[in-house]
Amino acid sequence: MNERLYKRKIRLLISIVLVLVMAFSGCNGKQKKQERKRENRQESQQEKKETVKADNKDLSKSEQSLQNLQKNLRRSRMPMAAAYLGYADDNSPFRDQVRTLLKNGKYEEQYSFLADVPKENYISYNGEEVYAIVPQSTQYAMKVESFDWDENANAMVRDTLYINQKAAPVILKCNLSELSYNVVITLTKGTETFSYSPSLSLMDGALYAYNLDGMEIYDFTLYDNLEIPVWNEGGECGGCGDPEGYGAPLEAAGEEPGLIGQWISTELKNQSGQNITYGMYFGDYQYFEFQYGQMGHDLECWSGTFEVTDQFRNGELVVHYVLYTPDGTREGEFYTMVNYGEMLVTEGSGDAIFPFTDASTEWFYSY
Repeated sequence: MNERLYKRKIRLLISIVLVLVMAFSGCNGKQKKQERKRENRQESQQEKKETVKADNKDLSKSEQSLQNLQKNLRRSRMPMAAAYLGYADDNSPFRDQVRTLLKNGKYEEQYSFLADVPKENYISYNGEEVYAIVPQSTQYAMKVESFDWDENANAMVRDTLYINQKAAPVILKCNLSELSYNVVITLTKGTETFSYSPSLSLMDGALYAYNLDGMEIYDFTLYDNLEIPVWNEGGECGGCGDPEGYGAPLEAAGEEPGLIGQWISTELKNQSGQNITYGMYFGDYQYFEFQYGQMGHDLECWSGTFEVTDQFRNGELVVHYVLYTPDGTREGEFYTMVNYGEMLVTEGSGDAIFPFTDASTEWFYSY
């Protein structure tokens, strides 16, 4: 009895030892397998890092600058970036003028890829404003079309200027005036479509960085190096080598404090509901010019004289004007408040300063 019990205890002890040995071996094997996975994962990650590093090393400075900008676009979830480079005319080769704009604008360091845009990606259309357009990636298809405005200020597509199934940076010259843009850029990826017409804001002269649907684009214009003045919200001039030379908006200019220069309004409609543009130019020696017409069409122009006859305590000016028109002389006065790049105009006595609309008060913007 005791011998059988003893042998049973011995067998039980041996079984327990075997179970512990197997359990330890299994845990140890599992641990080693996890360690091997961890080591493989670390090696894989290291290989990826080395590959990316090698790839970046292989990229030229130009390619790296483009890649950095497109990364910013993806982070911001913006399909397009644009920069206003300046003006170019038809008197010399377009690409030569762009090289000068890029050099003067100091784009060589941060956006050096612009200098490598190929000849086939230069698009020259009617106008003098020059823009750089950069899509988020080559996954988009890209198309640039010209259009005209009909009598109701609706855009009508005219010609296809450029098309590429793999979107790439382009340099674009367009827009006959600040009042009317004349091209549309469309990016397409699957069912996703994004359209944008580059233009300058009439409020401050900067790039207008939204499309008609209110979607924002990335503005990478280097404003400090622009050769034309751009007024920011604080009233300080960007791109002005000599701000006083351009006349700060709140500074007096003879008897016409803050008025000297060109002012424009594009937000009014005539009695038929059509968009109408008004412009006023206050020049030296009390020269006054009044412009009107539909957006996208030639503006009619009347000229005459103006005089600031009074100024109220709140800064509002009383302006008396005389205009000589084909239908005779128009004479009256209006009240205006000038604040940086904006001017509020309110009709006063005499002939209406807004002859083709029922409006009596309207904002004008300097450009």
